[in-house]
Amino acid sequence: MKYKYASRKFIDLIQGATSKWANWDPPRKIVVGDYGMITNDTGEFDWEGNIYSSDFQEKLTSSKYKFDIDLADPTLRPIEQEAKDDYHIAKSWGVTATRTKTSGETAVLELNLQFDGKKPEAVLVMHKPTYSSLPNDERIVRLVKSMPGILQGKYIITEVVSCAAYMMYMSDKKAERFSVTLTGPVTPPVNVGGAAVYTWSSEAACRAGGNPAAKYMPLYKLKKPRPKFWELPFGHRGNEISNNMINRWEDVDPPWNPLDDEGEECEIYDAEMDGDFGVFPDGFADDDDDD
Repeated sequence: MKYKYASRKFIDLIQGATSKWANWDPPRKIVVGDYGMITNDTGEFDWEGNIYSSDFQEKLTSSKYKFDIDLADPTLRPIEQEAKDDYHIAKSWGVTATRTKTSGETAVLELNLQFDGKKPEAVLVMHKPTYSSLPNDERIVRLVKSMPGILQGKYIITEVVSCAAYMMYMSDKKAERFSVTLTGPVTPPVNVGGAAVYTWSSEAACRAGGNPAAKYMPLYKLKKPRPKFWELPFGHRGNEISNNMINRWEDVDPPWNPLDDEGEECEIYDAEMDGDFGVFPDGFADDDDDD
């Protein structure tokens, strides 16, 4: 699928089905603690900083709240965890993915993918995924709250899924069925001379990568504090902390209107703005004559 808003459409499909955000350029570094916004035209993350950076630490030191926190503390560092399975699939609703028995000595993953054809669909496959997440710690919450001038209104990456190899594909509005195969070493890979040690093969034109040294980051979770988070003053107690722990933050919704099949924003009809007061909330016109 090649059109102007392909990245936004792919990201929208994955986010709508999983509440996680796809990184259209997986080699691009995205890490836990990054903060920023979502670019409306592309759907990509617009990086502004990271709460673990030395620059952010300097700003924290000069904050009027003078909150003392040592982010070098191991209990405050991102939590790293390997997945139980050797692959992870993120897909939209109309995609069926079935793993098949591998054939050949070098095949490490084989999948049959089927797209129902009712509308465009997206799939993202990750091999050897690992998860990194922001610790659900009161000190992190208080750190965020102490920096409203920088973080208020921003989105924070609370989880990243990285992998040794990835494949991403978006279908047109047609029924499709094809297989994808990943070949490479069965034992932990070693990168030799900068060459990719994993190779994807398929009859479909997929975006893919297979160099473990690159540490691809194709999927992440984006969160924001609940609306009342910024209303109470720093240091307010009561239920402030328990109600605003990171695991209770809100998922970030796409900043765009619903998209058509090519990723263009659909126009939202607003009867009040257009001066059409003869329209009920259900969108149907009021044709009755009240006289």
